Amino acid sequence: MLWKLLQLFSITLLMITGSYCASGQDAIPVEIVVTGKQPGPPMWRVINGDNTLYIFAWLSPIPKNIFWESERVEAVIAQAQEYIPMPDADVSVSPLVMFNPINIFRGARLGKRLTRNEDKATLEEVLPADLYARYSRLKTRYFPRKKDIDMLRPLVAGRRMMDHIEEAAGLSPAKDVGKKIRRLVRRNRNITVTEVTYETRLKGGFRDLANRVETMLDSMPWEKELSCFERQLSIMEEDIGEMQYRASTWAQGYIEEFKFIPLPGDEDDDCTQLIANSSEREMYEDITGSLEKMWLEAARNALANNEVTFAVLEFNELLLEDGLLNQLKKMGYEVIEP
Repeated sequence: MLWKLLQLFSITLLMITGSYCASGQDAIPVEIVVTGKQPGPPMWRVINGDNTLYIFAWLSPIPKNIFWESERVEAVIAQAQEYIPMPDADVSVSPLVMFNPINIFRGARLGKRLTRNEDKATLEEVLPADLYARYSRLKTRYFPRKKDIDMLRPLVAGRRMMDHIEEAAGLSPAKDVGKKIRRLVRRNRNITVTEVTYETRLKGGFRDLANRVETMLDSMPWEKELSCFERQLSIMEEDIGEMQYRASTWAQGYIEEFKFIPLPGDEDDDCTQLIANSSEREMYEDITGSLEKMWLEAARNALANNEVTFAVLEFNELLLEDGLLNQLKKMGYEVIEP
């Protein structure tokens, strides 16, 4: 959830300045992981007397072109009285700001400036020599034609680099999994959908919001930005195989193997801390705290009132010591692993 929120801030605020764009699809393939029909992701059960909360383990990215057996999920959703989707945040701006034709041009210029290094410096010029050498090796292997990344500041370049390498490694976002779950939920016409969503609209005109973006980026310590970039390099150099294996075990429904693979999204890592300690810290803490409280309240109400409830949570929340599942366990609910 933490990395997703970091992306949320970056994408939402940078959209105001017209600087967010897709990563592209021209990475060089290096390996395709599990494809074809698989048993499907595991589900946890939380028990309160005769009532059961089934939790589907959400993982992204996952193997491309995968078809997982959905019979178990279908059976649970068909009986469920309630569905609790993953916690989410909806941070928006006024349509008058977002779609003003003048702001589109102003935003494109401002976004280009904010996502690049000062004085139009390249990554080779701003990165320590050892970091640039490591980045250059990855670029040569995975995305040699993407010269535009070299002009981005490390905060933006690191995420774009990871997108290309995940694509090349046979991994893709789990959008189709979400679509399938939503289709199954719509089939149950008696099910109640309880959204856990934090909604807020950023106030102000274009200039106010642009200043807010600039303030946020300026408040991120350069040392932390470099540490975040170094962490992203390490993940792509050393952990891409573990990411593939993690996705494969998820697809096949194995949990024991998954437990021993390091999970991303540690609250102490520098990438998370970039936003957690920026000028947007108060908003960040409000979102994370509110979503946690809202989800736990929804889960407890469901366990008190429904024989069967189906929910979706990120894998991290099911395995981390301070994750939402362990918080339910500390409240006295029985938790049964798959």
